[in-house]
Amino acid sequence: KYELKKVSARYRDWTYHDFRNHDIDHFILAAEELTKRGYFVFRMGVVAKKPMKSDNPKIIDYVNTELRSDFMDIYLGAKCSFCLSTRFGFDDLPQIFNRPIAVVNNMPAGNIHAHRENFIVMIKHHVLKKEKRRLTLSEIFSNGLAFAVDGKIYDQKGIELVDNTPEEIRDVAIEMVEKLEFNQKLNPEDEELQKTFRRLFASNIKRFTHKGYYHKFYGPDPEIKSSISTKFLRENKNWLN
Repeated sequence: KYELKKVSARYRDWTYHDFRNHDIDHFILAAEELTKRGYFVFRMGVVAKKPMKSDNPKIIDYVNTELRSDFMDIYLGAKCSFCLSTRFGFDDLPQIFNRPIAVVNNMPAGNIHAHRENFIVMIKHHVLKKEKRRLTLSEIFSNGLAFAVDGKIYDQKGIELVDNTPEEIRDVAIEMVEKLEFNQKLNPEDEELQKTFRRLFASNIKRFTHKGYYHKFYGPDPEIKSSISTKFLRENKNWLN
């Protein structure tokens, strides 16, 4: 009985996941841009730390309205043009209905839905404090951070996790819109950057992840189909070193 109580208490304390928290204010710039392009934006969720402050009638703080219900969550997840998410849980509903998803501040870095072509992902910046520089993708894996789910691990390794900026989030949203509305193709240079990312991600999965674990998520021969923010790769080519 004592052991069961200890385990139960452990799972009521979610502070070890605080590194996955995000500021809703960082999403207002993206929301405003989407409304300019004709979209209505619904801020989803069940419990919100603070409201989404905007006077734009096309930006609906749905989580804080009486309209919010389980049925409406499912309806919006099924009918949305796409979901802009931080992997906070609701995005599992759009996935069921094969809706496109743009994920920002993705954590942990290795846990992306790599098998889905209609996913665009951007990972939180991993900054090595003592050198004041951002870790490359391979360094995130080699330092044992790709699947770290406890904030203490990042602290122990001297890593500061920095949120994607409002501008970066807006750019990911724009990329998704242009991909959906105009079937916009990447130029050869950007396509090569995406191929480099996919090769590098797959090789790191094989090299630094326990075989049974990566088989569970990626299969025996991981094929990466999702993409990283094109603008981020274009402006941070050394991230792929």
